[in-house]
Amino acid sequence: MIGLGGMGSALAASLLATDHYVVCFDIRPDVLRPIVELGAEAAADARELAGACDVVLTFLPGPSQVLEVALGSERGVLAGLADGAALLDMSTCNPEVAAIIGQAYDAAGRRFVDCPVSRKAPNMTVLVGGPSGVLGPDADVLAAVSRTLVYCGHRGAGYATKLLNQHIKYSWYLASAEALLIAEAMGLNAGEVADAIAECSGGDSGLTTAAAYFRHDTESVRNRAPASTITKDSALAERMATNAGIRSRTLEPVVDFFQSVAASEFRDRAYPESTELLQRIRSMPPR
Repeated sequence: MIGLGGMGSALAASLLATDHYVVCFDIRPDVLRPIVELGAEAAADARELAGACDVVLTFLPGPSQVLEVALGSERGVLAGLADGAALLDMSTCNPEVAAIIGQAYDAAGRRFVDCPVSRKAPNMTVLVGGPSGVLGPDADVLAAVSRTLVYCGHRGAGYATKLLNQHIKYSWYLASAEALLIAEAMGLNAGEVADAIAECSGGDSGLTTAAAYFRHDTESVRNRAPASTITKDSALAERMATNAGIRSRTLEPVVDFFQSVAASEFRDRAYPESTELLQRIRSMPPR
């Protein structure tokens, strides 16, 4: 297991809880230590870890980190991975990353599959970039710590499907947050409006996340991803749409807003907290 942020740490803990042998690596000793205390072994770098494992799972911030860890000539996974072993990347990346890594791994006789996820282990959905069977025996490892595995058809399709999920999720969130700002501006109780809409067809993930902010549900807000992650994911999703020849007018405001968030004090805070910035940006004198 390489990468012990919130998602990676949850996955490592779940693997240990299901009696799997786990070797971990992260460049930050403070996040590595708690997983070692749970029973994992620590590796000095990605290459050493790869040499000790049949399957390597990576949970990294984005494409540049994934490429470096997967392909680094001196300390990367490919340099240490044994014949027949696999790298399963669970990060959120663009499909081109899968093509680059996959080509290098194919040439070296090693296996690579893009396997981004939605939600944390042990309740995560794994979006597998390939047909049923592409994971081989490694499917059992992921199934033990997941709600479901979804096979998306071909290499890179896992990454693509994850970005499409992010497109829908955060467009919905932003629309929900704006609607609740309108409710407040009209003198309505935004929490009560959210409760009402939750019983209607508009109520689901986007609304739930926005509503947590207006309900002052600090625990729920705190458990959400940092805004910097959404900035990265939405930009990748927009690039993918552009490359496909589609201009998404629902995604454009999401990208625009989270770029503003990235330049603000909310960059590294849970993304629903950026609703405060949304209020500053969207507010204007009433007519």
